[in-house]
Order: sequence, then structure tokens, then C-alpha cells
Amino acid sequence: MYQYEFEELCSPPATDDEEETVFPQHNPNTPYGKITLELNMEFETMEQFKAAVQKYNIQIGRQVFYLRNERKRCRVICYDPDCPWLCYCARTNYPASFQIKTFVDEHTCPRSNKSKSVSCAWVAEELVPKLRIHPNMLQREAQEWFKVEYDISVNERMMYKAMVKAKEVIEGTEKDQYLRLRDYLNEIMKANPGSRANMGTTPHPEGLPKFRNLYIYLAACKNGFRAGCRPFIVLDGTFLKGYFGGQLLTAVGQDANNQLFPIAYGVVDAETRENWRFFLEELHTDIGDFNENGWVFMSDQQKVMWTILMFFEFL
Repeated sequence: MYQYEFEELCSPPATDDEEETVFPQHNPNTPYGKITLELNMEFETMEQFKAAVQKYNIQIGRQVFYLRNERKRCRVICYDPDCPWLCYCARTNYPASFQIKTFVDEHTCPRSNKSKSVSCAWVAEELVPKLRIHPNMLQREAQEWFKVEYDISVNERMMYKAMVKAKEVIEGTEKDQYLRLRDYLNEIMKANPGSRANMGTTPHPEGLPKFRNLYIYLAACKNGFRAGCRPFIVLDGTFLKGYFGGQLLTAVGQDANNQLFPIAYGVVDAETRENWRFFLEELHTDIGDFNENGWVFMSDQQKVMWTILMFFEFL
């Protein structure tokens, strides 16, 4: 029964006698360097308008901030108080969109290659297609690429965070990769018949199970070790430098050319006696009894040697 009317936010519908006015529409897929803003331009959402303003001012090397930032209207001005640049966007109901109501496209401030309009999210968005082509690009190379292609200087901290976000978009997060471990193990069994790949998890009643350990023994390594290597096995572990850390446990042999030959490897949370016992039990299942085959073991870690002795005494 009662309605609030605001002429600035609501446009009356056109009658049949009036000609329908076609306003310019913003294309969010417009490439960098060709983004334009003009009076009466329409946007689907307010977020789309903000992104267009940001990219537009980045490509012309200016800095802006939001004087008014609301759900249905937004006013953007230049950082320089003497600069007249202004852009005001508000919601319209007919058609339902967001439209630029006021636009003063005149910057009297100087251009800068260190614009505050540059954000980590925008840098990451621009890096995604580049990293798909050059996945091994270094941070220093990415900074130089932005200077040449965009005439923008990005500091080291922002570039580091942007490259991390861009790689997460392309490769996924390390947490998401753990969800695909069983698929990876199944592919190992399918591509290399005769291999063994086991993964242990700790159940959680309120969520997904937690990764505990992993053991992989490839059939090709098994056949190569038995056919052309000395009965000599070196056991060692090393740190994993990923986000979640952990330890990589390895069993390595020596071939006829005195070169290292991988036999099996595993991933555990820490280099403990329990985890070494898990690894040795799996290895013993694959390579057979050490007395029958005459295997000789070597390790430079005291805890590993103690575990080996206890394991063999148990057998």
C-alpha cells in the first residue's frame, strides 16, 4: 500500500508512445587496454561496475577511491583532491541494472605506474593466463612482465601473494590435491600393473578422514631391482617443503653402473620409529624375506637402524 519513491534510484517505465532508449552495455570480458566508461553505461551488478572502474583507472595510470560505497549506489573520485574525475553509478529498475548517472572523465593529476588501484586480486587475475603458458615463470620475471605489458610496478610482497593465488586457480590448493590421492593411486595401479600403492587415513566423525601415511612400490622398479641391482638397500628420509610438511621415506638400491636405483617411497607426518616400522613392513612384503634374498641395509640415522634391528628380531 505504501511505497518509498526515490527519483535518483528508480526510473519510470517507458510508455508505448515513447521510443525505447538503448544504452551502452559493459562487456566484462573486454581485454585490458580497451576498457571504456561512458555516461549511461549499464552494468549487471555493482561488483561488475567496481571492477570496470578499477581496470579503467589502472590502464590510464590513475588512483581512485570510493567516496560512497553502498549496495545500490556508488560514487568514485580521484585520490588527488584537485582532480575533477568523478563517476557515480546507481541502480535502475527499468531495466533492472546499474547505470552510470554522472561521469566526469577528466584527470588533471599526473600518471603513475604505482597506482593504488592495483590490487592483489587483479594481479592474480592477469597472471592466470600467463602462468598457464609459462608455469615456471619466476616472481622477478612476472614483475618485469607487468612493467613491460602494463607499465605497472608491482612490489615483491603483492607479486608473491598474487602468484600463489594464480597457481591455486590453475593447479588447485594443496588441500584439494589430498582429496585426489586415491584417484592418483588408482591410476598408478592401472598404468603399471603389479604395483602396490597403499594409503592410510585417520577417521574423523565430524568431517573427512585425515591423511596419515602413503606407500608406493612400482612394478617397474621391482622388476629392475631384482634383475639388475646389487642386494644392497639404503634407507633414508627427508623433509617435504610443502604447505603441510611431512617426511619422505625412501628405499634406494644400486645398479650395475653404481647409480642410484629407486625401489620404494612413502610419505608420513614425521620420521618416527612407528612410521619407519610401517614403511619396513610394506617393503618386506614387496621384496621378500631378507634372509632368503640376502638383502643388506644401510642408513645414517640411529633411530632407523634401531627400528631395522627391532623389526628383524621380530621376524
